[in-house]
Amino acid sequence: MGVVAAIIILGILVTVHELGHFLVAKWCGVGVLEFSIGFGPTLWARTFGETTYSLRAIPLGGFVRMAGDDPALVQQGKALDPSDAGGASPIEGTQQLSPQQELVLRDESKWFLKKPYLPRCAVVLAGPLFNFAFAWILAAGLYFAVGIPHVEDGPVTVGVVHEGLPAQAAGVKAGDKVISVNGQEVPNFKSFVEIVRGSEGKELAVVVDRPKVTEGRDPSAAVEFERVTLKIQPASGVAEMDVLEGREAQKTYRIGVTPAVTKVTYEPVSILGAASQGAQQVIGLSLQTLRVLKALVTGLISPTKTIGGPIEIIKQTAQSADEGILAVISMMIFLNVSLGVFNLLPIPVLDGGHLTLFTIERIKGKPLSMRFQQAVTSVGMGLLLLIMVFAIGNDLVRHLL
Repeated sequence: MGVVAAIIILGILVTVHELGHFLVAKWCGVGVLEFSIGFGPTLWARTFGETTYSLRAIPLGGFVRMAGDDPALVQQGKALDPSDAGGASPIEGTQQLSPQQELVLRDESKWFLKKPYLPRCAVVLAGPLFNFAFAWILAAGLYFAVGIPHVEDGPVTVGVVHEGLPAQAAGVKAGDKVISVNGQEVPNFKSFVEIVRGSEGKELAVVVDRPKVTEGRDPSAAVEFERVTLKIQPASGVAEMDVLEGREAQKTYRIGVTPAVTKVTYEPVSILGAASQGAQQVIGLSLQTLRVLKALVTGLISPTKTIGGPIEIIKQTAQSADEGILAVISMMIFLNVSLGVFNLLPIPVLDGGHLTLFTIERIKGKPLSMRFQQAVTSVGMGLLLLIMVFAIGNDLVRHLL
C-alpha cells in the first residue's frame, strides 16, 4: 500500500506543476492541445473544446502540449508538423486532432512562441510557482490544524547514532541516557550540543546510563541501567550536515547523535500565524535545497550520498505513507519545494532554461538562431539524461545490489 500511496502522491505533485502551466497558458490566450498526467500509452482521454485531457500509463511525469511551442516549426510558420498526427513525440503517442484544435493551429495569435516576452515567462514560471504555492498551502494548513510543534528538550536520550561518525566509533548506542560530559551535567540536548561544538575537537569523557535489555527489546522499556564512560573525540567537516544547517563557512564539531523525541506539544496558531509559519518553512526548504545543489556543484558533498532517483523517492514517500498523514503531508511539502527549485535551474529543457533563453532573446531584440537553440537543448537533454542515469545507478547500488 505504501508504494501505491507514493505513486498517487507523486502524481499529485506532477498534476499541480502541469496545472500551473495549463491554467496560465489558457489565461494568456495560448492554445492548449493536450493536458496529460503521465507518459506513454494513453489509458483514458477526453476532448473538451480545444484541449484533450489524458491519463497515461507511466505516472512519473506529465506535460502540457501547446500550439506553437516548437521553435523550429514556428520559424517555418507551422504550429505543429501536419505529417505527425498532431506532433506528439513517440513516448507520448499520437493524438487525432479535432476540427477545433486544427483551427487553433491555424491561428498564430494562439501560438505560445508568438506571445510577448512576459506572457511566455508567466506560462513557464507558473509550474514551479504552483508547486511552491501548494507547499505553502499544505504547510499553513498543517500548522493551523495541528499547531506549531515544540519538542520537549529534557534529559538527553540517544535516538539515532549516525554511521561513520565519532559517537558510533566510541560505542554510543540508541537508548543511552547522557548524564555528563567532562564532569559537567547535561540537562538537555541544547547544552549537550553547546559542549560538543565548543570542544575544539578535544576528546570528551561522556558518561551515559545504558539500559539493560535483552536483545530485540525496546531500550525505552528498560528499568535497569549500567553507568558507562565513553571517550569521544568530536569531528568537524561533516559536509552533508554542515550544508543542511547552513554552516558550510564555519568549523562545526559533531559526534553524530540525534536525540529521541520524548514529548511533543502543539501550540495553537491563528490563520495568519499558520500562513506565516508555512511561508517560513517553504523559504527555509528552498534555501536548503539551493545549498545542497551548490555543494554538489562545488564538490563539497558527494553526489553518491545525496542524489536519489525514482526508486529512492518512491521508497521515502512510501515510508512516510506508512508513518501517517502528518508524515505524508511533510513529504509532499518537501517534494513540492524540491520540484519547484529544480525546475527553475537555468538548464535548457527545464523551466528555468526556457526563461533564460527567452531573456537572452529579449536582450538581443531578435529570435535566437535555430542552431544555437538546438545546441543548448541537446546539451540540456544530455545533462538531464546523465543525472537520471547516475540517480538510477545510485538507487540500484543502495537498494538492489
